[in-house]
Amino acid sequence: MNLNLNFIKAVFLAAFFLSPISSAYAQSKPVSKPVSKSETYKDIIEKAYNLSLQKDRQQALNILMTALQKETRPQAVAELRKALVDVAHVFISDKAQQAYEAGLSLRKTDVVQALAKLNDAARMEPDNIAILTELSRALIAKGDCSGAQDNLVKQIKLFPYDEELKLGSAQALVCQASWLDYAKLYDSTDVKKSAFQKFWLILEVERYFKTKMTLKAQENLAVLKKLDPKYPEVSYWSWKIAQAAALPGKKVGFEDAQKYVMACKNISANQYRQYMIDPMLCRHLPEVEADLKGSNGTAE
Repeated sequence: MNLNLNFIKAVFLAAFFLSPISSAYAQSKPVSKPVSKSETYKDIIEKAYNLSLQKDRQQALNILMTALQKETRPQAVAELRKALVDVAHVFISDKAQQAYEAGLSLRKTDVVQALAKLNDAARMEPDNIAILTELSRALIAKGDCSGAQDNLVKQIKLFPYDEELKLGSAQALVCQASWLDYAKLYDSTDVKKSAFQKFWLILEVERYFKTKMTLKAQENLAVLKKLDPKYPEVSYWSWKIAQAAALPGKKVGFEDAQKYVMACKNISANQYRQYMIDPMLCRHLPEVEADLKGSNGTAE
């Protein structure tokens, strides 16, 4: 995921500088000639990583995609796909990475400025999937749902097995209430084995709540509560579901509402980074605070 990009870059460097063939690759120049028949898929992966180190992402992606189109062995396909995702996400420009990190830091307090920084990063690295995915999330946070999806359409076609990219597209579709297209993405994902399980579950809660399938929303929320009860959006949706089930004119869910407000107001920078893959993280704060004040509750 986005927060591991420095780690991915470090792995690239370690893989080559500790490898017995690293010195030979480091001195070579990117080549555009067809892949040799004698090369194994592992050789191709190493060559792609080396091209990334030489800041030639497009050539690295090209040789990986060519190899993937010809490959049928499950393990080779899996490793080539992983390499494609790694190459697509890694930063090749320090300035682009700095602009990206600035955008991450600004999203909580100033989404407009965050978008400006992310657009700067995208101009420097227009083929960096990490930047484009985060740009999509910032657009969702700003309320530009269709813009967020448009930003990812081409990439999701090229990298349908990149789950972070798939999740970003799903978030944009939920933002637009495009339930059929969202369901296709969700059904193509093994959510129980996903590193992003909690973020898929929160989308399922919203999907079922907004399509008036309250029991299904409650079921997914119960799973999410067990998985991560500290996730602020758990309290928000608990409050929303309780309100939807209440009798007309009756206010309920004060405890969940207050818990949500306090969690969002007191969230640390580290906690925010942990959950910020959710573009709507703490974005419901004005709605909940207004309801608490209107019900003689307190948001303090």
